[in-house]
Amino acid sequence: MQRRLTPLVAFIALVPLVSCLNGSSGDVAPPVTTGPYSAVVTDLKDSTKAPAASIVLVRAHVTHDGIAIPAAAVKFTVAAGHGLLSVDSTSTDTLGVATVLWTLGDTASEVNTLSIVSGDGADSLHVVAIVGSPSYLVPVTTGSNDVAAGAPFAIQVRVTDRPGNPVPGATVFWTTTGGTLAAPSSVSDANGVARATFTSAQPGVFTVSAVIPETATRDFQITVH
Repeated sequence: MQRRLTPLVAFIALVPLVSCLNGSSGDVAPPVTTGPYSAVVTDLKDSTKAPAASIVLVRAHVTHDGIAIPAAAVKFTVAAGHGLLSVDSTSTDTLGVATVLWTLGDTASEVNTLSIVSGDGADSLHVVAIVGSPSYLVPVTTGSNDVAAGAPFAIQVRVTDRPGNPVPGATVFWTTTGGTLAAPSSVSDANGVARATFTSAQPGVFTVSAVIPETATRDFQITVH
C-alpha cells in the first residue's frame, strides 16, 4: 500500500534538505564593523604662534578611514581665550575640508583654544597670541613741557602693537626743530618704552618727534624759557 505524506509532514521533511543547501542552521550574519564616524585634523600645527588680534585661517580636514567626507557638518567653538569666528558651523567641501577665519584675542601671551567637532570626531587647536609689529606711539611723559634753557628734558613714548600690547626691542628715531638730542634713536625696553633727552641753550618753542618710519609719529612741543 502506497503511503502519502500529508502537507505538514512533507514540509517538516524538507526542512533538513533546505538547511543543508543553505548552510548550517547555526550560521549567523557576520558582525558589522564599527568605528569612528570621522576624524578631524587641521593644517595648522598645534601651539602655533600668531600676533594678537590677527586673523588665522583654519582648515579642518574630516575623514573616515583616511577617506575625505564631503558635506559633513562641522562645529567650531572658541573653548579658551578670546576671539571671534567668521562662522560657528559649516560643512566640508568636496575635498572634505571646512574653513573658518579665527580672529585671535587682543592679549599677547594668551593661549587661545579652538574646538572643532564633526560627527563623533573632534580636535582642539591651540594658538599662542604674541606681540605684533610696532603700530602706535603712546606718550608716557606727563606734566609740563616747559623747561629752563640749558636744562635737559626727558621724553618717553611707549611702542605698542595694533591691539595695544607693549612692543619691546623696537627702534624709535628722534628729530627736533631746534636744540639738541642726546641720541638720534633709542630702543624700547621690556615695557615698550623708548626714551630721549632734549636740551636747548636758547629760549623758544621746539617740536621733538618720535618716529617709527612709515608706521607712527608722535610730536612733543617743548617751551624753553
